[in-house]
Amino acid sequence: MSGYFLGGLAGIWLPLTPADRIVLSAVGMSACLGAIVRAPLTSMLIVFEMTHQFALVPGLLLGTFISQIVARLNGPLNFYDALLVQDGHELHKVRPPLDLHSWQNLPVAALANPRPVLLTSLEPERLKVAISDHPYAYFPVVIEGRLIGVAGRREILTALSAGTAPELHPAVTCHAEQTIREVGNQFIASPANIVVVVDPQSNAVTGIVTLHDLLRAQAAIES
Repeated sequence: MSGYFLGGLAGIWLPLTPADRIVLSAVGMSACLGAIVRAPLTSMLIVFEMTHQFALVPGLLLGTFISQIVARLNGPLNFYDALLVQDGHELHKVRPPLDLHSWQNLPVAALANPRPVLLTSLEPERLKVAISDHPYAYFPVVIEGRLIGVAGRREILTALSAGTAPELHPAVTCHAEQTIREVGNQFIASPANIVVVVDPQSNAVTGIVTLHDLLRAQAAIES
């Protein structure tokens, strides 16, 4: 629609034919899709598969080039990443190695989220703030500098309704230098499907790895 609209405006000054407006509509559709999802090649291929017209390729290339410049000048995130950030998720980009052997020997620090949301108090007001400000399912609980367990969102909501302290899951821990192969087996022992990364000297929490992080990075290798 944007391409057709601009074509209509340009038609006031330029002698555009109906075929020209159709071309501008296709270019506008490709440009808008590429700008929103930040997938320029995919957006071009979608439009080309719909039309099978090689004559559209130069226009698609030009429209995609301009749309990517405009999109990146207006913000660093695509539509889906922006929604995740808006909902309170912490974006953590993982670039795994291309072969399985190197992946299994990758240190867990490369996969872990280095800024986990910690619960430092089990007071009801602090719990309400945590679950309202963050969409996560589990939160490591650190009281007086000591990791005592992992609190689940469901258990927190149940405890707030009953006026009691939430039931904690046991915390499964690892060190940052351990490999993905070593840590992978520890997810089986974790009822919350998360592994907390701690410093070997101070036992301070330095990160968190979820089963979702592990599967997402594994899928990136296979694809």
